[in-house]
Amino acid sequence: MIKQVLFISILMYTLTAFGQSVTTIVDNASTMFRDALIFDDSGNLYCADYGGDAVYKRTPDGTVSTFASGFNTPNGMAFDSNGDMFMCDNQGSLIYKLDNQGNTIASYPTDFPSGIIKDLASDTMIFTVYSSQHELKKLAPDGTIVPFHAGSPLLGPVGLAYVDNDLYVGNFTNREVYRVESDTLIYVATVPGPTAGRLGFLANVGGKLYGTSWQDNKIYEIVVSELDSTILYAGSSNGSDDGPLVSATFSQPNGIIGNAAGDTMYVSQYGSGKLRMIAGVQLGLDGKDYFSRVQLYPNPTSSALTVELPFASDVAISVFQPDGRLIEQKEINDLKTTFNLGTIPGTYFLEIRIDDERHMYKVLKQ
Repeated sequence: MIKQVLFISILMYTLTAFGQSVTTIVDNASTMFRDALIFDDSGNLYCADYGGDAVYKRTPDGTVSTFASGFNTPNGMAFDSNGDMFMCDNQGSLIYKLDNQGNTIASYPTDFPSGIIKDLASDTMIFTVYSSQHELKKLAPDGTIVPFHAGSPLLGPVGLAYVDNDLYVGNFTNREVYRVESDTLIYVATVPGPTAGRLGFLANVGGKLYGTSWQDNKIYEIVVSELDSTILYAGSSNGSDDGPLVSATFSQPNGIIGNAAGDTMYVSQYGSGKLRMIAGVQLGLDGKDYFSRVQLYPNPTSSALTVELPFASDVAISVFQPDGRLIEQKEINDLKTTFNLGTIPGTYFLEIRIDDERHMYKVLKQ
């Protein structure tokens, strides 16, 4: 019996991008990379250790050191235009302003700050409040704190990220993501996860919005142009396996950030304190992008059909006659391949499958 899947119009999972690989670049019990991640203008990467008391720094050459310590629960971080860091000490109910040596310049009392991001147009900081109030607030350069949004639909907000000049906020508690407008919050999507699962941080990587499904051990792309559209990008079971993205595993991925070029993603793991690097992100296409770029020609055809792929690696292609019988199946690693269709005129179906993702195309034989 042949099981056929004829059409998948909306893919809920990503087509794992070929050429992408995962490497563990920090694995040291004395420097736990567990929470928010951020880059400075010199390419230094910082990570807050919510389960400890420090912010750690990793230089481009891989040197890891303690940038600042003595905090309660360091959480979100952001830099202003002068290169000073603003760091949310969640349970300490303070936002610290630190210079480039990790020295405290100022501190701003505010209840339970969690995530923070610099406003695109100024040095005003926008931060989330993880408390019963569930708030978004603004911290002005002069230290004034002004409420921005409060209450529902915010529910344990933490993650913040800009995509195409729009600000997005994610609820840690229920994994919902919203676009932030001046007077309202617009629902975008709910990141998949278990019922009691949590959403870690959000990040713009290569112009796309990503979020970490903390207890589901997965990373998702959030398609901001469509309602409730998320695509599995990486992860499966709990683990820290390196290698090709298709088989790599993550342990409670939490912090997430992309480099300036947008071709490399970094993920902190709350479960292990390891820092993971995903290289080759620019090669990635989500499932809808990939399948929409497949070319079939000529269509209609009188005999042979050529299939041209955007890129290829272990792609399975099956061809079915109009009566549903499988007439040919190939595992290919080429960008272009040709099929000779059967003798029966009518509508043939061609299925392209990569891993667990598949799409069916119609081909008319005259």
